[in-house]
Amino acid sequence: MQADLKPLEFDGIRRLLEKLCATPFGAESARNIEPAPNIHVARRLQEAVTAARFGLDSGEGPILPDLPDIRPALRQVAAAGSALAGTAFRNLARVIRVGEQLRPYVEKRPALLPTGPERLDAAADLLPAIDAALLPNGQVREDGNDTLRGLHRELKAARQGVQEGLQPWLREPGVKVHWAGQRACLHFPQGGGEQIRGVRRGSGPGGHGILIEPMELVAANNRLENLGGRIDGENQALLRALSDEARLRLPGLNQLVEALTWMDLAIAAAQLSQHLKAKAPEMMEEAILVLEDAYHPQLLLAYADGHGPRPRPLSVRIDDDCPILVVTGPNTGGKSVSLKTVGLITVMAHCGLHVPVEGRAIVGGFTRLFVDMGDPQNVAFQLSTYSGHVEVLKRLIAEADDKTLILLDELGTGTDPEEGAALAMAVLDQLAGRGVHGMVTTHLTPLKGFAETHACLRNASMRFDEQHLEPTYELQIGVSGRSLGLVIAEKRGLPGELVARAREYLRELQGH
Repeated sequence: MQADLKPLEFDGIRRLLEKLCATPFGAESARNIEPAPNIHVARRLQEAVTAARFGLDSGEGPILPDLPDIRPALRQVAAAGSALAGTAFRNLARVIRVGEQLRPYVEKRPALLPTGPERLDAAADLLPAIDAALLPNGQVREDGNDTLRGLHRELKAARQGVQEGLQPWLREPGVKVHWAGQRACLHFPQGGGEQIRGVRRGSGPGGHGILIEPMELVAANNRLENLGGRIDGENQALLRALSDEARLRLPGLNQLVEALTWMDLAIAAAQLSQHLKAKAPEMMEEAILVLEDAYHPQLLLAYADGHGPRPRPLSVRIDDDCPILVVTGPNTGGKSVSLKTVGLITVMAHCGLHVPVEGRAIVGGFTRLFVDMGDPQNVAFQLSTYSGHVEVLKRLIAEADDKTLILLDELGTGTDPEEGAALAMAVLDQLAGRGVHGMVTTHLTPLKGFAETHACLRNASMRFDEQHLEPTYELQIGVSGRSLGLVIAEKRGLPGELVARAREYLRELQGH
């Protein structure tokens, strides 16, 4: 489904998902999640979220640990002749082990990973090679191969010989051995050592004292450096050979990343489902939308965190018998929130997410969601508010069909009310003729009568408590709403005689 996500503030849902992800690749997937191309794809993630939610609710898991991003290493190792660093291999090993640990969960609940559990350990045979070559911190093991074993044995013996050769000079108080790489020096913390034939190697640690390499040990130190260089070269050769092994397993490693991305997103979505007390919607091929006591997800979370009032549930039904709802009522009555609630739940369902409803949620196979909400003016392109709305309507008229869901806020506003109403009627008439479904809010009185007599339109309104001047946020289908502008103005303190004069003018206008 293609959808206008920005006016629905869907990025808020993306950010919530991203925070709940444990891996950098899952978080990236959450940042970019969008409606699936069809409901079959959406159902696959929805079923994975349901399976993950069952595991979380039952305490069986899984919960993913925080994992490093191994994708740069996979890109690097793809180049022939490359040598990954030891720490990169240790990160690979950590991710591979998590894949192995997840396989039993997927075997028990296959919906967690529709592509199959074998993708989780497709590169597991790389682990023994990594463990044989590297220490847990990523350094190459001294016994990583026969050559290294011999070189390190030789290096240790040579260092021991140098250490013993330094002993005569260590009798002087405060003098210590200082190793600079593979070269041994004497450290005189208070200076001195003028009687020693040797090479001055600069200041000691922290700039204190002086370092002297006795001439008698220069040859031995040269040998140590040579052995160190040979060890470094052999370490690189070992890492290059290990990289060759990883390159052979790149398909399996990439499959592992894809599998972990999917599972991380599903588990994060299951956690979001828990926070929202959400459930899986019923996805259907036909164009239908049924929500029973649905909640705006972000308002619900804000209330749960103590940052907002308790949101009111919304119930709505849009189907072939009632394709387009024309919603009227006063400002602050909740019309825009209702549109966003419907839009967000539709988008979440098509993304494969659970939705916050107390009753049923049936979401049809809409292929396009058009949203016109807020002020679409654009100063850069010299668009007024009305021109901005017209641009959206042009796109809508050009593309809408019987698989389109529309959510239009304040249709026909921004120009003369009579002209706006006439344009809105023509737009609705054409859209209804194409079998388009959706919700439209308006303040224009003529649209109420138009909807009353049109076969494909149905009046609806947000009920308002006139006594307390408070919105109830309850959608009433089949009932048109009153704007209540004069009632609210009077109860908010405008002079009574001014409001009375306004009512006289209103009667004249309505009579005209």
